[in-house]
Amino acid sequence: MVYTSEQALDYPADATITNLILDYNPRNTPAQKPAVIDGPTGKVIYTYESLRLAVRRFAKYLQEELQLVRGTVVGVLAFNTVHFPVYVHSILAAGGVVSALNPFHLPQELAHALSLGKPQHVLVGDGLLPNLQAACKLLRQPQRQPKVHFVSLGNPTEAVHCIDFLNIAQNGDAKFKAPTYSAKVVAKELAFICFSSGTSGLPKAVQLSHGNIVANGSPIVVFPKFDLPSLLASIKRDRITHINVVPPIALQLLNNTISATADFSTVKTLMNAAAPLEQSLAERLCQRLGCTLTQWYGLTEASPSVISQRSDQVHIKGTVGKLLPGITMKILDEAENEVKNGTPGELCVSGPNIMQGYLGDTKLTSQTIKPDGFMKTGDIGYVDDAGYVFLVDRLKEMIKVKGNQVAPAELEAILRNHPLVDDAAVRGEHVPEEATDIPVAYITTRIPPHEHEALFDDVLGFVNKQVASYKRIRRGIIVVDQIPRNAGGKILRRMLPGRHVPVAGLARAREVKL
Repeated sequence: MVYTSEQALDYPADATITNLILDYNPRNTPAQKPAVIDGPTGKVIYTYESLRLAVRRFAKYLQEELQLVRGTVVGVLAFNTVHFPVYVHSILAAGGVVSALNPFHLPQELAHALSLGKPQHVLVGDGLLPNLQAACKLLRQPQRQPKVHFVSLGNPTEAVHCIDFLNIAQNGDAKFKAPTYSAKVVAKELAFICFSSGTSGLPKAVQLSHGNIVANGSPIVVFPKFDLPSLLASIKRDRITHINVVPPIALQLLNNTISATADFSTVKTLMNAAAPLEQSLAERLCQRLGCTLTQWYGLTEASPSVISQRSDQVHIKGTVGKLLPGITMKILDEAENEVKNGTPGELCVSGPNIMQGYLGDTKLTSQTIKPDGFMKTGDIGYVDDAGYVFLVDRLKEMIKVKGNQVAPAELEAILRNHPLVDDAAVRGEHVPEEATDIPVAYITTRIPPHEHEALFDDVLGFVNKQVASYKRIRRGIIVVDQIPRNAGGKILRRMLPGRHVPVAGLARAREVKL
């Protein structure tokens, strides 16, 4: 069965991202309305008018000084900053392609991204130049090293070419010439090279076009990194109404003592993405904050959203919502046959937001995007008779226990509901003697080590009485100091410690520092 969104997609298909930023204003937003706010201080950094002006000025600089032309790939390596929107939109306005690099990556990981994206230039922010230089030295083709430009925010360096960004954004020439594209070209014109999360291996370079992004305003409050006290202060000071969260942040809002007395009266909606937030935790969080929580589902390859839950759908327990406008979906079994309502299978989606492909990997692209235009997501889910979508787990992360499929997310949800478990992850471990995989649990806890023995027994009993026998955690629990996650909040199961599981008896849990 093919599922189609209940809503038609209405968007300017002939517009580039630059058109939307510089030319469109369908809501007649006042020019002086705040567009970007610094989270820690509450200072308005850009109004809508000053944001557009800064983009024009920096785009002019990039065209003249860096000789940016249509199709030039520019890497951006910077921590979360209020100026990031200007970096990105200026590159796009000048005709370039943005290759977004992860500031938390080690040199070898950055080198992998550079070798895939092949940027001609990299704009690097404060504190990241040594990592970038180390990454460049690891490239197999030294002649392909990008030109490095340090973006100074009042802290210049002489180590590499330095861009006086603040001066340009405030005083530069705004008379730049934006490339023009026909409506047919916009849909395919490359805008971003983004890197997949790397949950199943090395990150892949995802190519997203202007049309992909446009197919998917209000002011945003930007934080350099997550800090709960700063967020709580900003909610009260800036009267924040909507907050994007991932499960680890949601858990802090729920469990941290300082959030118990915080003022959440302005918050209307929490929007959870990156990984599912189990229903019981969502309900407790909403009760604590006095707001609604909606679930979103998407992936980098879909620019990124596919399914969302509206605030009037939160009473449907366990769903991530319905298809967004313009999205079509099929659910396929292992033989790639369409399944009926209520039957789990792999989600396959199509729409104008689907990527152009993986850069430099036509084989993987053809394996992922089928000839009929549907893209395999690698996620397992089902649709009920009312059209609501329910996620089960990642296809590649399913644990096969004697032929039965066990979803790690199901066990993780139960583990996190234990009052003494702060966070949890589950991964399959192979037991050759039994010719099967088994689930092994990893937890973080506030309980001191001398009390762990009793905790292990309690947690095992808590989980195992709620699941079928083949789903039970039979080979122990491992305590870690943190659950490894990527920047988007997804669990990096491949980084969980311990590859060998004892066979004889119930393994006593171990304590592992990551």
